[in-house]
Amino acid sequence: MLLGVDLGTSQVKVLHTTAEGKILGQATAGYPVSAPRQGWAETDPRLWWRAVAEAIRSLRHRDEIRALGIAGQMHGLVLASERGAPLRPALLWLDCRATAEAMEYRQLPAEILHALGNDPSPGMAGPMALWLSRHEPDTYRAARWLLQPKDWLRLLLTGEPATDPSDASGTLLYDLATDSWSRATLAALDLDPANLPSLRPSTGLAGHLLPGPAAELGLSPGIPVAIGAADTAASLLAADLPGNDWALLIIGSGAQWIAPGGAPAPRLNVFRDADSGLYRLAPVQNAGVTLDWVRRTLGMSWDELYAQAASQPDARPPVFMPYLSPERWDGEAGGGWTGMRLAHTRGDLARAALDGVAALLRDRLDDLRAADADPRNVLLAGGGSRHPAWRALLASALALPLHEAAAADLTVHGAALLAAAPL
Repeated sequence: MLLGVDLGTSQVKVLHTTAEGKILGQATAGYPVSAPRQGWAETDPRLWWRAVAEAIRSLRHRDEIRALGIAGQMHGLVLASERGAPLRPALLWLDCRATAEAMEYRQLPAEILHALGNDPSPGMAGPMALWLSRHEPDTYRAARWLLQPKDWLRLLLTGEPATDPSDASGTLLYDLATDSWSRATLAALDLDPANLPSLRPSTGLAGHLLPGPAAELGLSPGIPVAIGAADTAASLLAADLPGNDWALLIIGSGAQWIAPGGAPAPRLNVFRDADSGLYRLAPVQNAGVTLDWVRRTLGMSWDELYAQAASQPDARPPVFMPYLSPERWDGEAGGGWTGMRLAHTRGDLARAALDGVAALLRDRLDDLRAADADPRNVLLAGGGSRHPAWRALLASALALPLHEAAAADLTVHGAALLAAAPL
């Protein structure tokens, strides 16, 4: 029996399956994202641990679990002690405080930037580490480890620090060609490579569940724990796309267009997958996180919001710009409604918000096409992907056939698949 854990932005999901993939149990538990200043996004990792314990302990037949795999949100940064104690709240991918440091990356020699394979972004670990070294030097110097979120969790479980290429490739500290930490980047930025964990395959064995964490989670001590993968890599593994003319679209807090293979290209990321191949990613910051703000602001449930996708827009509908959080390469754009009239209703505003997010997704599809990816079919997954009205609006906006994924939450299914790999 396998256990997959997906450490997401605002909640953890756990999935208990058989070795053949039959679902035996699943659960979620949430935690807040705090914004102590404009443009900041943090979570106390201890809240992650409490949520993981709550979700796992709610599963029946926990004593039957024989292996554990972890996936999690990319790009964040946890400063931790030798044994994993967090020294400050974790910085998340939504955080923009390291904008100046991301710009500083652009001054690195061209050969170093090319080896990283990705345009610098403030939500990635490298710029975040640089910011912390300058603005919180005492805390930074006290840290033994600079960890990605899922790697912090696995350190608590096994006592073994490590990461995998799929997460490392999103840090701006990793050489895509050599599949190793970029010593040139670390030296140029005066960051200590000793603070980074060793790189090991996503499918490898990280270690075994320690007795203390096992007791807190209600699991048997000693079960094997896989290295695991970044959330998008785990999702791509679970999606098992039929061919290179397919793309995966995941709509969660953010959204991601994912296409297999490829080389670095403007406005796209290139990351390692769970098998150490490559995939292209066109990221969208303002997807579920923006729609959730709209939903709460308008006093709607998720079903009420998605139902507006089937409404007939006004002859002169309001227009919604979805940039409530800076996009990775459109950091100066702002968000909100324009063209509002007295006759417009909250339903009109909701429909405009859905149209705005759909248009942003179409823009990122165009980025993929500009890089010679030409998907003819889309596998759709994520929280709202199963609402028929929202799915129909997306199909119209994207002008592509959308195929519903077998599971809406591919990431946690990918984590369960990875749990089986070291067995």
